[in-house]
Amino acid sequence: MVALVLGTLIVAAPAQAQTPTTCPSTFAVLHDDRIGQLQLPAGNYAITVLDQSRLSCAHAADLFRQFLEDFDGRLPRPWTLDAPSATFSSNATTAFSVALTSTPSGGGGGGHHPSGTSCPGFFQVLHDDVIGALELPKGEYRITLLAVGRFSCARAAARFADFLADFDGVLPGRWVLDPQTATFSRSAHVGFRVKLAVGDAQADPAGAHPVGRRCPGTFRVRNDDRIGRLELPAGRYRITRLRPSALSCAEATDLFAEFLQLPMGDLPSPWVLETRQATFRRGPGSSVGFRVKPA
Repeated sequence: MVALVLGTLIVAAPAQAQTPTTCPSTFAVLHDDRIGQLQLPAGNYAITVLDQSRLSCAHAADLFRQFLEDFDGRLPRPWTLDAPSATFSSNATTAFSVALTSTPSGGGGGGHHPSGTSCPGFFQVLHDDVIGALELPKGEYRITLLAVGRFSCARAAARFADFLADFDGVLPGRWVLDPQTATFSRSAHVGFRVKLAVGDAQADPAGAHPVGRRCPGTFRVRNDDRIGRLELPAGRYRITRLRPSALSCAEATDLFAEFLQLPMGDLPSPWVLETRQATFRRGPGSSVGFRVKPA
């Protein structure tokens, strides 16, 4: 009988409610940022974990850093974001939330973002574009250097413009691209990261792409083709004039169609082809010409 009573009591005992825990160290967001629809002004953030037995404060801070580094705000599965409550969840019991606080704590032990140096001026991408697997919507971009050193913000902006002009997204030299974080790196400490900017720039624009003017509509290449060493898979292409006043869209389109009839790449003088950026110039170094890129 005693055993039966005890068993009844055990079954009837209510489950202990989860007790959210505010982590002792705040996390520093060093400039205005966003994760998907969640706007995150620069400042110190308190992190609260739903159940410390399932998610530690250190792990939550590292996840917050990773989500801030993510380029498009699409969190890795199974994580989801409820923007109104600033809550990140992977299931009903593993979750954490963040909140801006005026009282930083922990001496910065909770982590910070970004790692590296944020460049003061924004880079303007003037139309939707791609670099390999990285899709870049039209807008202003913040450039963050991976480390402080000889690689400057000006060089990073010039490299970004160069990569945007690249035809096939295969970066030159030892440069590699991580599309998930939009990070371009040449080594562990040389490189930069880009992300759609939030807030105001602290300096003049860092640069813009493209140089010139894009023609409306697209040009269709019906079959896999080539012009010299430039391989052109079947599909639609955008044409950008380098100096609009010197060449009309109709002229650029006609020239592209003409050059497609020259698979050996023997362009009529004085035209020359820069293969990596699929740029046709009226003579070496000329500003008169056009660039093509898959749409």
